[in-house]
Amino acid sequence: MITKKDLLYNFIFRASSNKKIRTYYHLLEPLFHAMSDNNMYLNLGYHFTTTSFPDSVVKAQENMVDIVTKTFLKNGDWLDVGCGTGAPACYLAKLNNNISILGINIIEQQIMKARNLARRKNINTRANFSLCDAHNISSLDKKFKNIYAIESAFHFENKQIFATSAYDALEENGQIAIADIIIKPELLSFFDFYKVLIAKHGLATKEFYTIEKWKKSLNIAGFRDISCEDVTINVSTVLPKWIDLIHTNEKYLLNLYPKLFLDMLCKCLQYSADKREQSPFGYVVMRASK
Repeated sequence: MITKKDLLYNFIFRASSNKKIRTYYHLLEPLFHAMSDNNMYLNLGYHFTTTSFPDSVVKAQENMVDIVTKTFLKNGDWLDVGCGTGAPACYLAKLNNNISILGINIIEQQIMKARNLARRKNINTRANFSLCDAHNISSLDKKFKNIYAIESAFHFENKQIFATSAYDALEENGQIAIADIIIKPELLSFFDFYKVLIAKHGLATKEFYTIEKWKKSLNIAGFRDISCEDVTINVSTVLPKWIDLIHTNEKYLLNLYPKLFLDMLCKCLQYSADKREQSPFGYVVMRASK
């Protein structure tokens, strides 16, 4: 059972950045797994708005993986930064026989779950997982054809160090793709400061980047052909599905979470779903080449 101490004392007020990230996943990992039929995904998902919503939220989560990696050449060694419990890496390795993926994470329990997932899918020779910090990719002493980070970069305490470290670890002409929750200052009102503060605590981030700040960091790192795909609308249309799943599974979830937490989460999701592209919190996929 997630306790009020988890929700308030450790999570919001007293924790270091690493502790906040670990507590964030302690809080939300069981919910994501329950909602996605234990398929081990930890990302929100992507909905093609010209089509009806898929039968399972897992398909929307896989859509996001496809969108993030759509420009990558499907061969060579790839790096998944902030790999969670391994679902995206395993999905990609299963889909593409000519790639080998290393997933890195700072949470040991998630690395163990990712390794178990790869073994169950019989792809553990091409999907491997290791403890490593996003700021210290160079310690892997390996070059990668492609690097991606799906819904993890907002956690990184120093995104510039991550961008530079990723650049150094890429092969020549390699690509990076980052799916990230961002802030849109032009949509922030004076009274929205508390929403940003709550979101920083709730999502365990020191700073939400803007699109321009991501472009600047990637440019400083040395990347070229920097582009941004704003997918806010595609992500926001997934959120009502998450709310429906929480309500449908509330009896089970109440064994894990206080009702206060579930109600608060649904309100936050509903806010972004209602605001859609007018929300001060956006979702983008940044891409660049070395």
